[in-house]
Amino acid sequence: MKLHKTILAAAALAVLTLYPGGQAFCAEKIAAVSVFVQGDVTYARAGSEAYAELKANDLLHPGDLVKTGAGARASLITKTGAEIRINENSVLEMPGKKGLREMFGLAMGQVWSRMLHKRAKLTVRTPAAVCAVRGTEADIEQRSLLTVKVYEGHVDLENALGKQSLFAGQISTVADPRSAPAPARSMTKGEAGNWQEAIDVKDIGKYLKRVGLSDKNLRVKIAKDGQEKDVDVGLKPK
Repeated sequence: MKLHKTILAAAALAVLTLYPGGQAFCAEKIAAVSVFVQGDVTYARAGSEAYAELKANDLLHPGDLVKTGAGARASLITKTGAEIRINENSVLEMPGKKGLREMFGLAMGQVWSRMLHKRAKLTVRTPAAVCAVRGTEADIEQRSLLTVKVYEGHVDLENALGKQSLFAGQISTVADPRSAPAPARSMTKGEAGNWQEAIDVKDIGKYLKRVGLSDKNLRVKIAKDGQEKDVDVGLKPK
């Protein structure tokens, strides 16, 4: 009997050592995987105030926070098949474990998104409004006001006081939660951003598999008859 209790105690100690804080040792749900990290980028697990360095290929779980410092950038691929590029001085929260809609939370900062997979979808909640990205490329920046730019596809921008649908080449702003989104208008050449182009992600198919998506439905652009369009293709092993 004493030997049996000793074995049980040792097993319990091993579990606590491997999974501190009483975390379950069953597999956790995946929200995203980091695919590019540059500069001071850290993350905290849901409910924790302890931050650690984020590295490429790290898995992020529901409720985790990602922070970028001055001059830092990062990129994530979500379990829904979207890529989110994070600019400097940003705080992005992974979708929570509860709730009817899965939303990424952008407390402050700037993100750029594109859809990689035919099943891809993305919704970003900010202090001023909710941005439902329903297209290929969009830029969301929450600073003193919320600015949303659409490069391809469209974004539905909404809060309690109103809704605007933005399409390719359009921009809108929201001053605060007490203000309705401004009417969509055309972006000027100077308003279009390019900070996201400094991020270069390799082996996208590998990361899609990491979050449980097939790389056979990767979306890419092809030029035909002078026009670009999205197509779904299968990837061949290198």
